[in-house]
Parts: sequence; structure tokens; C-alpha cells
Amino acid sequence: MHRGCVALVVAVACALPAAAAAQVVPPHVDVGIADQSADLFSDARFRATGIRHARLIVPYDVVKRGGEHLHWADTWLAAAQAHGIEPLVTFSYSIGRRHFKLPKVAQYSARVSEFRARYPWVREYATWNEANLVTQQPTARRPRRAAAFYRALRRQCALAGCRVLAAEVLLTGSWKTWRWIKRFRSAAGRGPHTWGVHNYPDTTRLSTRNTGIFLRRVPRDEVWFTETGGIVRFRKRWPHDERRAARAVRHTFRLAARSPRITRMYLYNWRAVAGGGRWDSGIISADGVERRAYHELLDGLALERFRPPPPPVVADTPPNGRLSGDDGDD
Repeated sequence: MHRGCVALVVAVACALPAAAAAQVVPPHVDVGIADQSADLFSDARFRATGIRHARLIVPYDVVKRGGEHLHWADTWLAAAQAHGIEPLVTFSYSIGRRHFKLPKVAQYSARVSEFRARYPWVREYATWNEANLVTQQPTARRPRRAAAFYRALRRQCALAGCRVLAAEVLLTGSWKTWRWIKRFRSAAGRGPHTWGVHNYPDTTRLSTRNTGIFLRRVPRDEVWFTETGGIVRFRKRWPHDERRAARAVRHTFRLAARSPRITRMYLYNWRAVAGGGRWDSGIISADGVERRAYHELLDGLALERFRPPPPPVVADTPPNGRLSGDDGDD
């Protein structure tokens, strides 16, 4: 073969892998909003984003205990359903004086079964919110019990066709965090699992440290950022700073693109609570003004990897013929 032809063949052969690599499309990351207020769904700015996912935290025994908390769950979930939003429901501690009382596995299983029966259309659950947080969660000193909750809920969903996240963990960077995760994993059973992580320490400091450590210590499993974003204010530790929060939101999108195993992220939260309080991470201020973080969210959603898919067609009447909570059972 002529030398020129040989050189051409070699050049084409070498270019093929590069061209194939250039055509590789990175995995899509679904973006959601975590917010406890049903007002989220009536905000035209939220609807304009095209976001189709939202996260709600409820007490694990909310159906049995009823009252205003159940009414609030009914309202939030009915609004999500009416607007075609896929909810992720995260279970957490009980109400009032029962806050630090850890249920037995059979009790937890019965209570979440009641919840699932009330909202049969909900298809995504997380076992327990920030289960390693010592100051707030009764599961913090009982990782194996939290893993037993996960196995119980996963058994229910294996029959019902819903999806279950393993415990949602706050990535503090403390050795206690990694020990908790190790003990939970050893008791969680055969995978693969999907984890929910809250990585505020990384997003606020524009760091990758804790998220990177988690990805290395929990290989192969899928990861969702179930609560993340920018902190506007947190007590005296983080004084009011909307620029810092906006930078954190921008950094969150970068973190979510670090690994193909990261497939979803929920920014917390949409609108700040009126009257202030110790925590503020609102993308919209309490008086309804768009903050810098809101524009960072829009910029992130414009990226191909994070762009929401076209909205589904939502019928006037849900498939089950009624909105959740219409049975009047309080």
C-alpha cells in the first residue's frame, strides 16, 4: 500500500475513537425543589422553570396522628398531583413529645403502609430525613435500626412498584458521619441502593471534599442530592448574604456534574419563610422578590445536562378519579 494511503488509514482509525467520545452524552440530572409549602406549585415562576420534581418531609406516623399535619400533607400532595409534579416523600420523626422516640420496625412499617394506602399514586420515598443528625434525629445513634426501616419500606415498594431511597444523610465531614454510613450500609442488605445526601457544607464553602469522599466510600450506588443549595442565613454562623447563596447554587450544579452516578438534585427551598427564623435558603425572598440564586437556577436549567424534559399532558381528573385526601379520612 502506498505510504500516503497508509497514513490516511491510520489517521482515520485514530479519529474514530475521538469522534465516538465526542458523541457521548453525559447522564441527565433531574432538578427538583424541596419545599414544605404548597404555595410552590401556584407560583408562575416555578411553573415556568419546567421542573417536574418536588420533595416533601412528613412525620412517619402522620396518617395515624391526623390533625393539621395530615391536612397539610393532603394539601401539598393534592397540589403536586394537580400540577403534574412527581413528589419525593421523605419520612422523619413523629410530632411533639414523640420527637425522639424511635419506633420499632413493625410500627414504622405499619405507619408508612398507612401513608402509602392514602396516597397510592406516590411512587418515590426516602426512608428517613438526615438520619445521622444527632441533634434532631432519633436514628442518629441507631444506624442499624434505620437500615431495618429501609428494608421494611423497600419490601413494601417491591410489591407496589414504588422506589425507595436509603437514608438521607447530612455530609458534615465528621468521622461520626462516615461511621454511621458504614454501619447503615452493612445492615442495609444487598444493593444496589440509591442514597440521598445533603451537602450544604460543600456547597456553602464551594468545596467538593465531603461529596467526593462519599462517592469514594459508597461506590456503584446511585446518588441524589435530596437537599442542597445556598444558605442565605443560618443563625450567627452564616449571616445574611444573598451573593454567597447564589454562588452556592452555581456550585451545586457543578457538584452534580462530577459523577454519572449523581442523577437528581433538589434545591432547598423555593421561598423564604415570612418572619425570618434561624434558617433562610429561599431562592425567592419572603416578600416575593427573585434573589440572585433564582437566576443561577435558571442558568443551570439552561444547561443540556439539567434541562427539564417537556411537561407531560395533565388530565383534568387524576387517573384514580380523585385527588389525594378526598376520602375525608382524618
